[in-house]
Amino acid sequence: MWTDELFGAVKPVIGMVHIQALPGTVLYDSAAGLEKVLEHARQDYESLVEGGISGVIFCNEFDKPYSMGVEPHIVAAMTHIVSQVIRGGSPIPFGVDIQWDPKAALAVARATGASFIRGIVCGTYCGDYGILAPDTEGILAYRHKIGADHVKILSNLVPEFSSCLDSRDIRLRAMTAVKSSLVEGLCVSGAMAGTQAPYEQLQGVKECIHEAAVFANTGVNFDNIDRILAIADGCCVATCLKKNSDPRERVDVENVRKLMKKARAM
Repeated sequence: MWTDELFGAVKPVIGMVHIQALPGTVLYDSAAGLEKVLEHARQDYESLVEGGISGVIFCNEFDKPYSMGVEPHIVAAMTHIVSQVIRGGSPIPFGVDIQWDPKAALAVARATGASFIRGIVCGTYCGDYGILAPDTEGILAYRHKIGADHVKILSNLVPEFSSCLDSRDIRLRAMTAVKSSLVEGLCVSGAMAGTQAPYEQLQGVKECIHEAAVFANTGVNFDNIDRILAIADGCCVATCLKKNSDPRERVDVENVRKLMKKARAM
C-alpha cells in the first residue's frame, strides 16, 4: 500500500489542521487579520508533530458556507499559510483539503509540495448546498496538466452534510470509484463531521478494495481507534485531538500523544 511508504506507518493517523476562516469568507475576522489565522495553523501543526502524528491535512474548515469553486484569493491564502507553516521542510507528510473544490486543493498541493489531497472527486450527492456532482475527468486532467500526477487523491464516498443520490450499495460504489475514477484512496464518513463512520460500511468497503487505501474519515476517538484501525488502512482525526474535544479549540499535544499511543499498539 502506498500509504506505508509515504507515512512510514502501516496504519497512518492523519491529524487535521483546521484553518480559521480566510479573507473574503463570511466568518473571517478582519480585525485579527491573516496573521492570526497563520498563528493558529502553526500552533495546531506543531502540536500534531510534537505529539507524534503520522501526517496532517491542512483544511479551510471554517470557510462556511463552502463553495464548489473557490476564488483565487482562497488558493493564495491557503498557499501562503501552508508554505509558512512548513517553512524549512515538513518533518511529516502533509495534504490539502479545500472544501469543496479539489482542483483548488491540487493547485495548493502542487505549489507547497503536498503529497496528497482529500476531497469530493467522484459521485453525485444532495445536501445542504444542493446538488453536488464533481467533474471527475476534469479534476484528473487538471492534476496531469499542472504536473501533479504524484499527488495522491483521497475521495470521500459520502461527504458530510449530504447523502448519495447513487442508490448502489456503498461497496459497489467504492469498487467502481477506484476503477473508473482512478483515485488512490477512499474516505468513509459518518453523517456529519465528528460522527463515526458505521463499522459495517467501513468493513464492507475494505473487504472489496485492495488497490486503494481505505480511511475512516470522521468520528475517530480514543475509545474506537483500535477497532477502526483493525479494519481500515488509516484514519483522519480532528475533534478528539482538540482541547476538551471541542472543535473550536486548538489541538492539545497531550491528546495527540494519547491517541498515537493507542494507534501504535495496534
